[in-house]
Amino acid sequence: MTGYHDIVERLRTVVGIPVVPYAPDGAVDLALTGRLAGRLVDAGLGAITPNGNTGEFYALTPRERADVARTVTDAAGDRAVVVVGVGLDPATAQAEARAAAELGAHAVMVHQPVLPYMSRQGWVEYTAAVAHAAPGLAVLPYVSSPVIRGTDIAALAQAADNVVGIKYSVPDPVAFAETVQDTDADLLWIAGLAESYAPSAWQAGARAFTSGLVNVAPDVSFGLLDALRQDDAARASAVWRRIREFEQLRARDRSADNVSVVKEAMHQMGLCDRSVRPPSTVLGEPDRAAITRILDDWKASA
Repeated sequence: MTGYHDIVERLRTVVGIPVVPYAPDGAVDLALTGRLAGRLVDAGLGAITPNGNTGEFYALTPRERADVARTVTDAAGDRAVVVVGVGLDPATAQAEARAAAELGAHAVMVHQPVLPYMSRQGWVEYTAAVAHAAPGLAVLPYVSSPVIRGTDIAALAQAADNVVGIKYSVPDPVAFAETVQDTDADLLWIAGLAESYAPSAWQAGARAFTSGLVNVAPDVSFGLLDALRQDDAARASAVWRRIREFEQLRARDRSADNVSVVKEAMHQMGLCDRSVRPPSTVLGEPDRAAITRILDDWKASA
């Protein structure tokens, strides 16, 4: 990790996953994509991941992913660490990692493979192949399967020295703690399930967390980061309680409305349209009303 020390240090922060806004005709609104990314960086976001899950990675075409990566990278410049999401089949993931390097991104986040048949060794080989395709970039694998263990992550770190951290997204705090302890490698651990899991993950060794909420309320995400850095459990707990209902709406039914909740809030704030692509759906009226109430509560308590 020595050659990537500066990038790793800058990644010890909130890693924001920006949404992708759509125009009335359903196409990606690239101009607004750039403005929204700029808004986040202007607010103080230090790391940004175009083509992450909150950015509807799997609903975008290859051309759209390339355009989003370029647009967000240009908007962020060097003001934030740009971590481009890549994945799908090995050839596509490698090609998009190389493209990210050509754009001037700082890192790539390698999505968990979606093939239903994944061996532990196969995961190591897949991720290492992506890392080898872009040797100048820092690499952050996205682990969302409990099958992957600390020994596998250690093997990957040995096979590819540009693997500098792990975005861990298994919804099991004990599994996270055990994985950290069982990984014999110097890596940055990122709580990949955002603010809800950040406090427990921090206790086990995480020093960063991802966020979709940051699209809606950057100050809330930054407040939680500061509380965790200051070891202020009471303040971290207060932030957690404040966002609990919002994050529960995103997590229900195996995160069916993860993006829809964020976009609905942004729509009500006048930032972008609420539209999402299948297999996601826009929220119904009862949930829209719940978002209105939550936003009003946040304003009142600000």
